[in-house]
Amino acid sequence: MAERIFEIEHEPGKGFVVRINTAGIPLFSEEVQSHLRTARKERLLALRSLIDAAIEQAEKPRKKETKRKNIKVE
Repeated sequence: MAERIFEIEHEPGKGFVVRINTAGIPLFSEEVQSHLRTARKERLLALRSLIDAAIEQAEKPRKKETKRKNIKVE
């Protein structure tokens, strides 16, 4: 039986895991390196966005909770 190139595992509620058998695949071709650099940059940009959002949240003034009172008017 031939070796599988892709193996996909699914666990409900947790997602998918994809395994790639890299035997015989030139992992360090210029095209692969270019994609890996781009993917790394995108991960860093996503992290930057998360940090920026956390900073914005930290800079917002906290609203004090006001308790409402019922005042009876006669």
